Amino acid sequence: MSSVVGLDIGTYTIKAVELKKSGSTFSVVRVATIPNAIGRVLPADPTEREKLIALIKSSFAEFHFPTSRVRVGLPEAMVSTKIVQMPPLSDAELASAIVWQAEQYIPIPASELQLEYQVLYRPDKKNLSEQMRVLLVGVTKQIIDQFSTMLFESELELAGMETNMLALYRLIAIEPGLPTTMLVHFGSSTTEMFVIHNGELAFVYAYPNGGTVLSRALEKGLGLDPTQAEAYKRTYGLDGTQLEGKVRDAMQPVFKMFVAEMQKALQYFSGSHQGVQVSRILLTGGSASLPNIIPTIAETLPMEITLYAPFANMSVEKGVEIQPLDMPAYAVALGLAMGGDA
Repeated sequence: MSSVVGLDIGTYTIKAVELKKSGSTFSVVRVATIPNAIGRVLPADPTEREKLIALIKSSFAEFHFPTSRVRVGLPEAMVSTKIVQMPPLSDAELASAIVWQAEQYIPIPASELQLEYQVLYRPDKKNLSEQMRVLLVGVTKQIIDQFSTMLFESELELAGMETNMLALYRLIAIEPGLPTTMLVHFGSSTTEMFVIHNGELAFVYAYPNGGTVLSRALEKGLGLDPTQAEAYKRTYGLDGTQLEGKVRDAMQPVFKMFVAEMQKALQYFSGSHQGVQVSRILLTGGSASLPNIIPTIAETLPMEITLYAPFANMSVEKGVEIQPLDMPAYAVALGLAMGGDA
């Protein structure tokens, strides 16, 4: 049976997950995390671009990933995502109306826009009191072309491309009896947040800061070089009992901004959904495993907060080892691979 590889190219690391599917069950064949020394997802500089292509090619060879059926993620910083409400329409009517909706909500000129949309909820057309809800995802054709070309030059067969947020949504939405949940994905450059309510994607938001700004706070506050700052961040995190609390104190003012954005997202969702409250928060991404991150968030947001374990309900083939604290970082790559009907 053929497999699918989910490829998450981040500014700090590149994550890859290979899945096989048997019936409705997924099996994890291999995973890998590769440092991205270039620090770019789509380098504009030709030399950096060639280095990234060489890194992807060598990594697939080193870790024995298949080069066919690769699905790649689009970082939220490169796309525009919006949930819009419309009168109930048929598929044909929606196809005609969607371009006008995109002009209103997606800040990309029509001539440059690659648009995808998905109906999240469609009431009966006779029910005039309810609106249908549609997810719009827009990206420039140039970015699509750049990703496609980079994967081609990396000698990979591109089987699909979607936003990181949609990959995460697929992963979370399979949970039976899912309570109203906000997922917070701490990436290197951005932090994505979305809420699932009644099994439906109900709110999306991308905060344009990620784990990198925490590392920079350590560089500035403690006089560390970038490598030292990253190591201190991941080793000591927000734990005030370590190093006399100096690492926590240097990051705390910046991390408070992340928590404030989470609080705003929760308030906006509740205000737009008749006071419905989020029951829990799931954390994913490379910075989700920082020491003491959950108690620090809970000081402001006293609710159930959990480090998401995306491999918990999957079989893992012999020889594949994934440490519990590493699991959240693979969430996007895993969700991408799941979308390929391995």
